[in-house]
Amino acid sequence: MFGVVSLLDPPATEKVHAAWSKLEHDFGTRGVRIIPYPHFSYQIARGYDRSAVERTLVRLAGEIAPFEITTSGIATFPGPWPVVFVSVDKTASLAALHARIFASCEPAALDPIDYYRPPAWTPHITLAHGEERNSVPLPEDTVRSIVRSLDPRQYSWRVRIDNLALVWDEGTIQRPVATFRLTGT
Repeated sequence: MFGVVSLLDPPATEKVHAAWSKLEHDFGTRGVRIIPYPHFSYQIARGYDRSAVERTLVRLAGEIAPFEITTSGIATFPGPWPVVFVSVDKTASLAALHARIFASCEPAALDPIDYYRPPAWTPHITLAHGEERNSVPLPEDTVRSIVRSLDPRQYSWRVRIDNLALVWDEGTIQRPVATFRLTGT
């Protein structure tokens, strides 16, 4: 998958890396390592016209000022591919920003994933999921154990967001290939 995301600030990145390490040690979860850069996503797609989406992100980054998000504990996406995540508060201003970014990037996207379309979008920071490339979902009993092991009070953060990033799928890993600093006022 490919995506338009924001990378987290250093304090939040450190906290997410610590959680990933704990969950990998305690439960053997490694699926999140496919994109080992703590982030939250605005749009995920099966591909992009890279030059077009980069032009769009340059423009958006020049129009959007750095902002802050808050998180409010642990949650899960159930289903055949469950995900454990830190819940990002979906404020009206964040929802409006997401809708703007999604709509602006959509013309350059190949088959954007519906879960990220407004208003279905649930902003989140992934802590654990299965290994999709190896078709190994995270078992439900492991999901329940992970959630029980995490103190939700430790996942209430304020995170400064100062970038938009383009994540590119390189086969074995997904990584940011371009990061655009938010410079708007």
